[in-house]
Amino acid sequence: MQEPFVKSTAMARVSYDAGTQRLEVEFHDRKIYAYRGVPAELYAALLDAESKGKFFNTAIRSRFAFVSITSSNGPQPA
Repeated sequence: MQEPFVKSTAMARVSYDAGTQRLEVEFHDRKIYAYRGVPAELYAALLDAESKGKFFNTAIRSRFAFVSITSSNGPQPA
């Protein structure tokens, strides 16, 4: 899984697994969400976006199924 840190006021890190089309987004508040079915092209566009937070909000946040991930309790449905 690729895990680049991103230059963003909202996000700290994004991870992507092309085989499963799973995108994980970690925000600066340490909350992590996993999005399913995200095409590789959309992940690349996120990394290339001038405003990653704005791109995420319009192209990913409400368009893909997701779960909230916590380190102490495992995945939590969102």
